[in-house]
Amino acid sequence: MCAEYAFRILGPLLVTNGDEPIEISGIRRQKLLVALLLQPNQMVSLDRLVDALWDDNPPASARGQIRICVSGLRRLLRGREDDSVIETHPSCYRIRARDDDLDLFTFERLVAQGRDMVRDNRLERAEELLGSALALWRGPVAAGLDISSLASLVVKLHEDRLTVQEEYFDVALKLGRHQRIIGDLTGFVTENPFRERACAQLMLALYHSGRQADALETFRAVRARFSEDLGIEPAQDLHVLHQSILVGRLASVAPPVSDTPTVPAQRSPGLRYSRPAGVALLPRSSPRAVSGYPLEQLRLENDLLRVERDGLRRMLSLWLDLNASDPGTEACS
Repeated sequence: MCAEYAFRILGPLLVTNGDEPIEISGIRRQKLLVALLLQPNQMVSLDRLVDALWDDNPPASARGQIRICVSGLRRLLRGREDDSVIETHPSCYRIRARDDDLDLFTFERLVAQGRDMVRDNRLERAEELLGSALALWRGPVAAGLDISSLASLVVKLHEDRLTVQEEYFDVALKLGRHQRIIGDLTGFVTENPFRERACAQLMLALYHSGRQADALETFRAVRARFSEDLGIEPAQDLHVLHQSILVGRLASVAPPVSDTPTVPAQRSPGLRYSRPAGVALLPRSSPRAVSGYPLEQLRLENDLLRVERDGLRRMLSLWLDLNASDPGTEACS
């Protein structure tokens, strides 16, 4: 592929040759190009392209119209030596794309690099890389072009975007950017009200910004939304976090913010990424925060409280049983 060509599908379809935009006229041509770009460097069958353009009601001339559209795109997207970025094969087509030619590839590369920086505890660099990856998105994938047969691919990319956004918020919380991200987190939770990880992040950001009441109100709103819309309770982790905020048992953990690599903690083989760290419980025996994974600490604290509660219940039950069997107790009543 010529280095000048650039394809953007993380938002409305955009094709450029250097600094010059290339107009892709016609909805069918646009859909066909997007269908190829969503499966870059892969053979895409003629039947699949027919489905992408007409769903379940293709005309009798569908295959011929596909060939006409491809021919027009090939002329429009020629390379240096008069070859096209779109290859024609028996009953299928393929678009060639290198890393720098397609914004989807750039997004995936930046995310992978950002996650590497998180594992190396180079948080400022991770924040920069993940932020650059998210900045590539200009809206929904191929906005304005509804391609039902490729909906699963579009949904996956959308989910990837949301996950990376949450990872970015995790890094920002680790770096103590609590106040700075409250606005973005509030908008994110408004648009994605059932993503519990983001709801927890918003509660943490509010709490560490000195807005304990707002953090508690956020939980109440989340719980009401889950109950009214889904008929279920939020995850136990959110309940535990709410209780910890309620009694003020959270404290900030100040991670290093330099880009100096550190030796990563040992992880079990099945886990690729470490959990986010941004809070720690204040143990009863010490005024200082305990380091470690916040949600794990919250679970342990909750388990400890549950054990103590059960112990008190058993003691009370034993005391009541003893009183019930003591004749002197009845005589005094």
